[in-house]
Amino acid sequence: MKNIFKKLLDKEDETKLTQYMVVFTATITLFTAGIYQGWAGPSLMKILSDEYPIKVTVEEASYVTIVGPVGHVIGGFSASYLADYVGRKNTVLAIGIPQVLSFFLIYFSYHSKYLLYISRILGGMGEGGALALLPCYIAEVAEPSVRGTLGTFVNLLLLFGQLFINTVGSFLTIHETAIICLIFPVIFWTLFIHMPESPYYCLMNKDLEGARKALQVLRRKKNVDKEVLQLSSDVDRQMSEKGSYKDLFCIKSNRKAFLLVCATRNFQVFTGSIALMSYVQIMISDATDLSPVMGSTVLIIAGVVMVVIASVYVDKFGRKPTLAISSLFTALTLLAQAVFLSIRDYTDIDVSSLSWLPLLIMTFNNLAFRGGLGVVTNIFISEIYSTSIKAKAMSLGSLNFAIVMIISTKLYQLTADYVGLAVPFYIFAITTFIGSVFFYFVLPETKGKTLETIQQELKGNVTNETKTENTDPI
Repeated sequence: MKNIFKKLLDKEDETKLTQYMVVFTATITLFTAGIYQGWAGPSLMKILSDEYPIKVTVEEASYVTIVGPVGHVIGGFSASYLADYVGRKNTVLAIGIPQVLSFFLIYFSYHSKYLLYISRILGGMGEGGALALLPCYIAEVAEPSVRGTLGTFVNLLLLFGQLFINTVGSFLTIHETAIICLIFPVIFWTLFIHMPESPYYCLMNKDLEGARKALQVLRRKKNVDKEVLQLSSDVDRQMSEKGSYKDLFCIKSNRKAFLLVCATRNFQVFTGSIALMSYVQIMISDATDLSPVMGSTVLIIAGVVMVVIASVYVDKFGRKPTLAISSLFTALTLLAQAVFLSIRDYTDIDVSSLSWLPLLIMTFNNLAFRGGLGVVTNIFISEIYSTSIKAKAMSLGSLNFAIVMIISTKLYQLTADYVGLAVPFYIFAITTFIGSVFFYFVLPETKGKTLETIQQELKGNVTNETKTENTDPI
């Protein structure tokens, strides 16, 4: 296996093939994170049925969906911290450990339902670590010309994981599904161990030779001296700034970047995307007369198709307009769903002949979300932070992400169960409309710019050079 990868990675044809290979193998761990994200969809119905040997109430089941963000925080902080001390590559490899343990505990949860909570926390650690670190790693190994396209791998692999668990988890038992899912972290370890370290990490540790070797593999050419010198200068400049938690808020450019990221992530989550994924089969069962398995599969496949399409235009149209347009159309679909459910539940109008309509609206909602918000958010986050503060900013960002995930998921469950199914859709529609305004008027553009150029623009140092789209490596 090692010789095979050496032959593939050591070629000198100056193509982007190695960058694609490295990112794909790294994001296999996101496939497993996607399984974690989508696991509740088919599994909650099983846990609440007689199939599960232990009695679980609806309230207890809701905590299975929202306890994971606790692990997300732990994983985000741990990965962000370790990335600067043991390296990006070793930390990415370590993400597979809680993922494996999570599936083991799910398998044994037939003996105690509390093992489900622990398994979800461990799965959340894997998800938090992967979402905190993988976008950063991708941004550091990819050239600006393909950074956006490679960034879509994050969402694509997450969706493939969700599609896998939605299909397999719907037709197999929780026991059987857990055993099958153990295969993917092993595949990830087998492949990613052969991939190079981030040249940024090498330069942070003054390892010029390590950075040169990494870039020779990534760029598939021997002469990378110019890029090494440029990256070394950029990293030295960024690392010369202080990098404490205090500096994240006291240095204006760092504070601005962090607030932009928190706002972007919050608007993404308050589209209801995570809450809807957790309750997808129950929601389809409540809102339509269609098969929950078939309906949820259609939704995920639509998302996969849209992410593939987005990979073509994400580096052409820019982050800012893509997010604004995606938010606007996502909000319109949420509003349409809320209006339909209001008519169905609060009027005497017979809409029984339109039982298929909620699924159609949800499909358009997923297309609108995945075409921008679901893809570009992680790309933007990976680009916006200075090297000196990135680890600490990503760890605090994980905390913010976890909090809004818990709030949005619990908000959906409480309002849908005790007020009416239309209510959470109205709430998510309003927040998403506000998000579209924020993206259009506030968010800076990062498309095609080096990471150093983005930092200079955050500082207000806009020159003729920074105004021009830069296509130099990173």
